[in-house]
Amino acid sequence: MEDTRKTHILVIDDSDASRELLVELLEAEGDYIVHDAVDARSGFAQFQEHDVELVLLDVMLPDESGFNLCKRMKSARAGFLPIIMVTALNSVSDKVRGLEAGADDFITKPILREELLARSRSHLRTKRMVDRVDRYREELSRFNQRLQEEVHMRTRQLQKTMAELKRAKEDVELTRVEIVERLGIASEYRDEETGRHVQRMSRFVYELSLAYGLPEETAEIYRLAAPMHDIGKMGVRDYVLLKPAQLEEGEVELIKQHTIIGARILANPRTELMVIAQQMARSHHERWDGQGYPDGLRGDAIPLPARICTVADVFDAVTSGRVYRPAPMSVEEAVEEVNRGAGSRFDPKVVEAFSRSIDRLVQVFREVEKW
Repeated sequence: MEDTRKTHILVIDDSDASRELLVELLEAEGDYIVHDAVDARSGFAQFQEHDVELVLLDVMLPDESGFNLCKRMKSARAGFLPIIMVTALNSVSDKVRGLEAGADDFITKPILREELLARSRSHLRTKRMVDRVDRYREELSRFNQRLQEEVHMRTRQLQKTMAELKRAKEDVELTRVEIVERLGIASEYRDEETGRHVQRMSRFVYELSLAYGLPEETAEIYRLAAPMHDIGKMGVRDYVLLKPAQLEEGEVELIKQHTIIGARILANPRTELMVIAQQMARSHHERWDGQGYPDGLRGDAIPLPARICTVADVFDAVTSGRVYRPAPMSVEEAVEEVNRGAGSRFDPKVVEAFSRSIDRLVQVFREVEKW
C-alpha cells in the first residue's frame, strides 16, 4: 500500500540509465514515492493516475516531444504543477521553447545529485506555498460567497423591516393627523358648517405660509395645527356660541374666553406641532396694533403661526355664512376687508402674502365646498 503521506514525483525519460538514476537518487531521500515512464503516453497515464506534485521530464521522447507533453500536463492540472525539463540540450532557443511550453526549470545532463535534490526541494516548497495560497483563496472565495449571501439575506430582512417601519410610521402619522382634524371638527361641531371651516382653515393657512416664504415642512406643520385654533370653543356655552343676534357685552367676554380655554387644553406641549397649535389657539385674536385679546400682544410679539392663522380665519369667516352674519362677502369684498386691516389688525407682511396667494385661496374654497 502506498504511503500517501509522501510526495509523489513522476520521472519520464526514454533512457533507462538516466531514468533509473533519477529514480534511485530521489527514492534514496526516503520522502518521495517515485513513478517512472519511458514515453509520453505511459507518462501521461501515470500523471493522471497519481497525485503527482513534481515532474522530471526528458525533452526527447520516442512518441511525443517533452515540450508538447509539458503543455498537456499543465493544461490538464488545475493549480501549480512544477515541471523540470531534464535534457542534454543546452541552447538558449531550447530553454525558451521549454519556458513557453510551461516548464519551470531545467537540469542539464549529466545529472548531479546535489543539483537534482536542491532543485526538487525548492520547487516542492514553492508548490506547497502556492497550494496554501490557493486553498486560502478558495476559502476566502467561499467566505466571500457566504458573506454576500448573508448580506443579501440581511439586506432583504432590513428592507422588509424598513418597509414595515415606514408603514407603521405612515399609520402613526395618519392617526395623528386624523386625531388633530377630528379635534378641530369637534370644536366646530355645533356650527352649521361642521368640519368644512376646519378643512378650509387648514389649507388657507398652508397656502399663506408658503406665500409668506416658509419652508414646505413648516407650512405642513402649520396646516396640521390650524384645525385646533378654535378648540377652546368646546368650553363656551351653546346659547352664546350659536346666538344669531348681536352679543351683549358679557357674552362677548365669554366668547373671548375660548382663547384661554384653548391654550389650557393644549398646555404643556411636547411637540412642535402642539406648540404651534397652542400659539394659534391662544393668539389668533391678537391684533398687530396691540388692541386684540387675550394678552394685548403687539406686532412681532404675536407668534407668527397666530398672525397667519388670524388672516386665514378672518378671510374664511367673512366669505362663509355664520349664525350672526348669514350673508357672506364676495371675494373682492373679503380682499378689501383684509387689506384694510394691514398694519392695524393684521401683520402687513402676512397681508402681502395673502394678496399673492388669493387665487390659490379661492381655488381651495371652491374645492372644499364641492366636498
